[in-house]
Amino acid sequence: MDRKLRIAIDCRIADPKQGIGTAVLALARAFSDSDRTDQEYTFIVREELKDWLAPYIYGPCKLEGIRESPLSVTRAALRKVAPLRFIWRMLFAGKAQIPVSDGFVESRQFDLVHFPTQIAYLTELPTIYQPWDLQHLHYPQFFSKAEFNQRERLYRTFCNRASNVCVQAEWTKRDVMDHYNIADERIEVIPWGSVFDAYKSPSAEDIQAAIKKFSLPSSFFFYPAILWPHKNHEVILRALNILKKEQGLAPHVFFTGSSKDPRPILDKLAQDFGIAEQLHFLGFVTPGELQAIFRAATAMVFPSKFEGFGLPILEAFHAGLPVLASNASTLPEVARDGALYFDPDSPSELSALIRVIMDKPEVREELIKKGTLILSQYSIKETARQFQKLYAETAALSTRGN
Repeated sequence: MDRKLRIAIDCRIADPKQGIGTAVLALARAFSDSDRTDQEYTFIVREELKDWLAPYIYGPCKLEGIRESPLSVTRAALRKVAPLRFIWRMLFAGKAQIPVSDGFVESRQFDLVHFPTQIAYLTELPTIYQPWDLQHLHYPQFFSKAEFNQRERLYRTFCNRASNVCVQAEWTKRDVMDHYNIADERIEVIPWGSVFDAYKSPSAEDIQAAIKKFSLPSSFFFYPAILWPHKNHEVILRALNILKKEQGLAPHVFFTGSSKDPRPILDKLAQDFGIAEQLHFLGFVTPGELQAIFRAATAMVFPSKFEGFGLPILEAFHAGLPVLASNASTLPEVARDGALYFDPDSPSELSALIRVIMDKPEVREELIKKGTLILSQYSIKETARQFQKLYAETAALSTRGN
């Protein structure tokens, strides 16, 4: 192929403030800074959300905003209003229809389409599909029947139809192979780099401003995660209860990310345990504020029961922050010996590790050293290079097939 390879990166997600959104942002920055001259990249987003990605698009990258259809707008509106979610599930989710291309990528004559956010559609163009995780198969209780059926049908279809499937960890590759019977050679493992590589590091003044704005104490633990059930916030509350009741300790924990349906349950549990004053829910914060909170914290607690990768671990390493992580799914593969691990269903194990961090500064310092070393083996620029290689290979396979 004499001309540049033209890649469409379709990321029409509804909420770019979530983890996948920041991952895509970091990839866009890496592609924009790339000196490769035989490829060009067009990021496709929702028209009303172009500002999310626009500052990171330059050089070989372009940005296209697509207006949503009236039906898509109606679906999104129903999903946002809690009392109406059941209507959306009844009308749309249960049917789990397979989306078909609206014709945009074909009309622009792209050579392939990369779906980096699990949202995809059927097209005759070569595709790379990223199922970040198959959580619904491991924890079906966290999904309604309609949601389970939708995820299963869509993910299975897109994995089987893709030219290549891309995952971020070997654990996830084995999971996709086992459940969807995808051949080994069709699944590429490309670990992500720290999304903080895309942002300017906070200054001392930035950190002090965050400390003042959020009333951060001199010592606190941090967990950046939306209140989804698998994120397992409850085990932190139960660990704090043990520390308070059995050892008289009352460490503070700060949370960022959207407060969804489980929040009232957590609030009641905190009141019952008498630890409500130790918990601080900040909601969504800016990228700069997030980095500042990481820098000010004592350690990050990451009790998730299921992850397709675990980007916050790299963010903690980037900030020089020790990590206490669950031993579930991909997390030991990502953090290696840079974290202390606990069973996500064991608040007693977590409480013991929190006590270690509080009492033994030498353990904390050793974890920071190990985390820094491990982080040096991850790079968003290397992530971009591996995708560039995969794009070329996918296009070459398609050309030979024709």
